[in-house]
Amino acid sequence: MGIRGLVLVALLACGALAPGAGARAEDWNATVGARIRIKPPYEGAASHIVGLIPVLVIRPADHPYRFTPPDGAAALALVDTRLVVAGPVIRFRGSRGDDGVFAGLTRIPVATEPGLFVALWPTPWLRARIETRRGISGHRGWVEDLGVDLVHTGDMARGDRWDGSVGLRAGYGDAHYMGTYFGVTPAEALVRLPRGGAYVPGAGLRYTGAAAAAAYHLDKRWTVNLDLTYNHLGSKALASPVVRTVGASEQVAVGMGVTYNFGFRL
Repeated sequence: MGIRGLVLVALLACGALAPGAGARAEDWNATVGARIRIKPPYEGAASHIVGLIPVLVIRPADHPYRFTPPDGAAALALVDTRLVVAGPVIRFRGSRGDDGVFAGLTRIPVATEPGLFVALWPTPWLRARIETRRGISGHRGWVEDLGVDLVHTGDMARGDRWDGSVGLRAGYGDAHYMGTYFGVTPAEALVRLPRGGAYVPGAGLRYTGAAAAAAYHLDKRWTVNLDLTYNHLGSKALASPVVRTVGASEQVAVGMGVTYNFGFRL
C-alpha cells in the first residue's frame, strides 16, 4: 500500500472516530480491509502461494453501494459513474526458478504489470470489465483480461445481507508474454528437451475460465467475503513443454477476506 496509503487510511479512520463526526453529513464512504488469496504464482504453475492483499475503496457518499466482483488486482477508480468505472490497475506475478524441477529453464523474476481497466455497468446486475497491462519487470509483453459477471447486490433494509456474482473470464497475451512463460528457447531445449526442440507459442489466448464470489454483511460496517476462480489454459499454453513437464493446465485461486465500512468528511 505504501506510506502515503497508510497515512490516508489513518486519517480517514481518525475522521470517522472523531467526536462529533457522526453529527455531520458524510461526504465519502470508505471500505478498508484485507484478503488472503491462495493462487498459482504465475500462469501454468503447478504450485500455489498465499498472499495478503489490502483493500481500500473510497467512493462519494451519494453513490449507492453495489457489489463489485473481486478481480485480484490493485485498482484505483478515477472515473466512477453509474455506467462506467475506470482507472489505473497493477498486477504482480511470482517468480519461476531455474533449479530443481526447473533446472535447464531460464529464471523468470517477479513480474510487475501496470495498466488500465474499464468496467461497464449497463444494468445494476450486469458488469463487463477489461484490463490492458504491460510488463515492466519479469516480462515486457502486453496482456489483456476480460470478464462478464451477473451481479446481485443485497438490500440490508429488507433483510437481504448477501451479495454475489458469477461470470466468465478470458485472457490474451502477446508473443513476448507467451514466449516468456510458455516458450522454450533453443538453449533450453538443448539442456532440457534434447529430443523435443524449441517451442515458440506466439500470441494467443492465455486462458478461459469462470469466477464466483459471495459476501455476507454481518452489520452495516463489517462484511466477510469469499471468491473462487477457475481457469483452463489456452491451446498454445497447453502445448508448451514447460506446462506438460513441470506445470498444470488447471489454475484455481481462492480468496477470503473481511472489510469495514465507514463514512467521513475531509
